[in-house]
Amino acid sequence: MNSYNEFFERLQGEFLNNLKQAQEFNVKTLAAMTDLAATMPTVDAKEAATMQLPTATDLVERTFAFTNQIMETRKEYMVKLAELATEAQKTFADTAKRVAESAKN
Repeated sequence: MNSYNEFFERLQGEFLNNLKQAQEFNVKTLAAMTDLAATMPTVDAKEAATMQLPTATDLVERTFAFTNQIMETRKEYMVKLAELATEAQKTFADTAKRVAESAKN
């Protein structure tokens, strides 16, 4: 029984550590975005009249390029999760067989 308690304590500890890391990452990301916002240049009305702004086509191209980068990143993440789930399923099945066999004895 002790090994089960130790296992679940380790599992909970690992989960909490990973949760804390994810939260720290979110805080760092928000801080970086806040710092970046502080560096946004100001433009006065006279300057704005002479600025060379991107065309509508350029904006569409940039938006879709960025969206494609996001989608590719998500795809890579989901493939990794799928591979991990496949491995976890195999591990759980092997463990269930081992536990069932030990229960017979």
